[in-house]
Amino acid sequence: MKTNGLLIRRRRIALGHGMNRFAAIAGISGPALSRIETGQRRPRPETLKKITDALGCQIADVASDEAA
Repeated sequence: MKTNGLLIRRRRIALGHGMNRFAAIAGISGPALSRIETGQRRPRPETLKKITDALGCQIADVASDEAA
């Protein structure tokens, strides 16, 4: 399963959070979140869990339909 950074970004913005504010809520760094959202980095499972918990969604909600 591949994470879709654009889906993470859209959900974050829909919640009204800026990147650094949301990163702090999720417990990760702003630059790490930026790289995940732009597809430059694949998050580790524990990082993805932090992000989805902060978004209030499931991992499947931010997964891409593409093969990994």
